[in-house]
Amino acid sequence: MTTADEYRLLGFSAEDQAAAEAFAADPVVVADLAEQLRAGVGVQGAEPQLRMPEDTRNTVAALLETLPEIRKYHAELGIPDDVSWATLADLGLQLRVSRQTHGEYGLATHWWLTIHWAGQIYALGRLQFMLYQVTADKPVPGAETGEWVLGVHIPESGRLSPELVDASFAQAREFFPRFFPQYPIKTLTLNSWLLDPYLLDNLPPESNMVRFGRRFTPYGTPSDSQDSAIFFTFRTHGLERLDELPQDTTLQRLVVNRIKQGGTWQSALGYAKL
Repeated sequence: MTTADEYRLLGFSAEDQAAAEAFAADPVVVADLAEQLRAGVGVQGAEPQLRMPEDTRNTVAALLETLPEIRKYHAELGIPDDVSWATLADLGLQLRVSRQTHGEYGLATHWWLTIHWAGQIYALGRLQFMLYQVTADKPVPGAETGEWVLGVHIPESGRLSPELVDASFAQAREFFPRFFPQYPIKTLTLNSWLLDPYLLDNLPPESNMVRFGRRFTPYGTPSDSQDSAIFFTFRTHGLERLDELPQDTTLQRLVVNRIKQGGTWQSALGYAKL
């Protein structure tokens, strides 16, 4: 049973803790996912491909049930408690985002947390870094097939100031050689709509988002990501209510105006040396 202290360390709001404790989970569904999660702890290289429950509340129950296994894995590697809990607290954050978006308890991004429970991703200051292996069908400039790199992810945890980003990169340079010496890292990658050239060219150059995006050298072919721009800016999906969306910031106005002008937001790939 999850303790009150564990709920706190996992970042649960009081509302989501109460909902988790009140939810009558399906024992068969939870047992199936829990078995898959346990089998994947410590497996590096590619994102887990699991059978996920239709009711994402069962996913939360399975994640809570297997908390001891991922915590044990972190402890055996010697990963500090603060990094372990900061990483796993993305569960509470994603629950809050899901409630904000859909108005109820659930985990819209339930597949995303399976990466955390495999021990593939770590929160180091402002950013998260995910270990993965370059494949022939998804090459990275300057990295050979089979080489290990770090995918950079940006949780919704505040400002993206240059100082915070520098500190996260510095932590990553120390963390992975220490705890994962078998996976030598030279390269960071990013796949995000924050690398859309239109965004970088049309926000003020001194903005935190632009300064962050300019750290990465673009490569590959961008893909359409209209929904990502809407969702990450406004926490909603779809284009039906563009005129109702807030227009208080330069970013909000830029996102909406581009769509109204017939443009399409895109996600782009970038790399940087660690």
